Amino acid sequence: MMRVLLFLIVLATSAVFADDGQAVPYTGRTVANVIDGFRDQGHRFAYSTNLVSDDLRVLAEPQPGSPLEVVRQILRPHGLEVRDEAGVYLVVRAEPGQRPQPDTAAVKPAVPQADIETVIVAASRYEISRDISTSQFAIDRRTIQNMPDVGEDPIRVTQRLPGTAASGASAAAHFRGGEQGEIGIVLNGQWLFDPFHIRDYQSIFSAIDARAIDGVEVYTGGFPVRYGDRMSGLVLMDSMESEKPRHTEIGLSVFNTSVLSAGNNSKGSWLFSARRGNLDLVIDPKFGQPSYFDVFGEYAFELTPDMRLSVNALYADDQVELVLETDPAEREQVVSDTRNAQLWLRLDSDWARTLSSSTVLSLVDYSNSRSGYANDPEKMIATAEDYRDVRQFAVRQDWVWSPSARHRTQWGIHAAYGEADYAYDGSAEYFGLQSLYSNQPDTVSRSVSASPQGGSYALYVSDRWRVSSRGVVEWGLRWDDQTYTDLSSDSQLSPRLNVMLQPWERAELRFSIGRYHQSQPVQSLQIEDGLTNFWPAQRADHVIVGLKHLTGNDTAVRLEAFRKEIRDVRPRFENLYDPLGLMPELQADRVRLDPSRAEARGLEISADRTMGDWSWWASYTWSKVTDRIDGRDVPRSWDQRHAAQGGFAWQNEVWNLSAAASVHTGWPRTDLTLLEAGLDEDGEPVNVVVPGPRNELRHPAFASVDVRLSRRFKVRRGSLLAFVEISNLLNRRNVCCTDWDVTEDAQGNEALEYSLDYWMPLLPAIGVLWEF
Repeated sequence: MMRVLLFLIVLATSAVFADDGQAVPYTGRTVANVIDGFRDQGHRFAYSTNLVSDDLRVLAEPQPGSPLEVVRQILRPHGLEVRDEAGVYLVVRAEPGQRPQPDTAAVKPAVPQADIETVIVAASRYEISRDISTSQFAIDRRTIQNMPDVGEDPIRVTQRLPGTAASGASAAAHFRGGEQGEIGIVLNGQWLFDPFHIRDYQSIFSAIDARAIDGVEVYTGGFPVRYGDRMSGLVLMDSMESEKPRHTEIGLSVFNTSVLSAGNNSKGSWLFSARRGNLDLVIDPKFGQPSYFDVFGEYAFELTPDMRLSVNALYADDQVELVLETDPAEREQVVSDTRNAQLWLRLDSDWARTLSSSTVLSLVDYSNSRSGYANDPEKMIATAEDYRDVRQFAVRQDWVWSPSARHRTQWGIHAAYGEADYAYDGSAEYFGLQSLYSNQPDTVSRSVSASPQGGSYALYVSDRWRVSSRGVVEWGLRWDDQTYTDLSSDSQLSPRLNVMLQPWERAELRFSIGRYHQSQPVQSLQIEDGLTNFWPAQRADHVIVGLKHLTGNDTAVRLEAFRKEIRDVRPRFENLYDPLGLMPELQADRVRLDPSRAEARGLEISADRTMGDWSWWASYTWSKVTDRIDGRDVPRSWDQRHAAQGGFAWQNEVWNLSAAASVHTGWPRTDLTLLEAGLDEDGEPVNVVVPGPRNELRHPAFASVDVRLSRRFKVRRGSLLAFVEISNLLNRRNVCCTDWDVTEDAQGNEALEYSLDYWMPLLPAIGVLWEF
């Protein structure tokens, strides 16, 4: 595998020097793509993404001229024009009597104008990209870098969407009450395999370079049948395509050092990105050495005018040492070594004007080892050795048939074969409070191993019709099955229906109802908790109603209500008081949860607007997320009844200022009580600690304000961007968890005391980016 990756790196690097200097034509590109290219060169264009959406393409090659003249030519066929406002060229609607009519005989579309292709039918879809239709947030590749989020992470930015729940410590999030593992992440057609760094401790960063991504499309529910085996949401990404024959970026920040090179010529296009984490250079070595890096490469070329092949590779490597307690008498540390190699080929084929297909062949080679120990004779003495290796081969093929502008049919197949090897050895001896939990043994020891192997298969078909000038209907059916689970008759059928109506001008009403299944992946065996069996696939039924309206001043307002009922819920393990432990499976507060069902329901209200150099967005979500356990509805540990988010951005040709704020109801917590259980043989009282009703109480509200300021300098070659960003600007102490301990009161009796642990404090970062 490493030889293949090295070959791709050499191939991508050598392609950089194969530039033939050919100019990139405008025809066929999106209008926003062209305008953004001029903005990157320093020209002050501004537009609302609600006006310049992803169905606006350059219909004919403009005459040579200045950037302003070119933009005016490509906007004219779409009834748009450019207006000069205080030195900023703002894209606006042309006056009705001044809208020129394009010469349809002379203007030939560069791509088939199949309107049914670009209509967004599903509710709960957000596109965070350069080209946006029905979008909630206009966050493209540049804006992802400018969003004040830790590490310029394209996965973290999804936490700004309504309906998401996240602590800020992890790059992973919960979509509408689901677990973190219920979100699929796709890059260039490939379902990514565990794409996170420091996975054994909160998955702090993703393994995807934000600068290598053109945009992010997000479903928080109601996604079409093409995507399966996930219950909550999707994050879909495509790599950037350079608009220049050659483009290079070199970055240095507190979080990482990076290099990116991209370009194109008559032979094809390439992209190469490499990052090295810098945390091991800035953290005091006594707290550990979190070292990691990732490499991504893509080389694409045309086999024929109707066939395009791209070769993709993603490699992530972690060698992480973390120390929570540095005192030798209480030392707690873990050493984790992870290697994640993914290689895939994608072939896009146009068989006819109405028929196309996309085929992806992929290989995954993954290994992870975790070795930890705790030496605290007042709490716990423990060791853990956890090894897992996974290999997976897969093929996926998707077909699209568009016989007319009113009709589109999709179908496809997916087949994967995986094999995994697990080995776990762990033991713990408990002291002090840890030994007082009721029904808690003094010691725990487990040694388990497993080697599952087998396949997973899927078929799907969907049919989309424009039933009138104001309505589109799409139905779909999906079948999934797995053979590695040793479960009979566990195949899954998932019917789905999406409807989009336009009740009045500039309004879109969407309705989604469907069934979503998620199997337990071959790489997700809960072996650290002593389980060697796979559970049946979970099932979620979604019902979503959404209304989007574009006001007269181009403010996009969106209202969405959802309900998600979950059945066949997989048992899971949680820690009642300390979710941040290095060996959570051995802690005394570890509990197994066996819900009979679960439910998530809520209402989301959001709005956004772009006004020249300024843009803003805001959202509010009311939601309730519960598990049914022993006949009682219990809030999930990430349930947040009220959540509000908002932010703004301002930019000109050199400066960029952005800020984002989030506040939500505190997450649930569980109380702890000390009780007398009897007397020992000496007549002394014997105490036990008993958890109260799970998640009955709540932590204080969470709130955070994050800011980022950057300035661009012109240098002899290219430009230099310098930035400073601060997470949790107000240094608010957002409670994470409760640390309980046993003490003695004034009478010498045992009593409980506790202290609070917190999520991230004020976290400043600086960095520079050289582009040329």
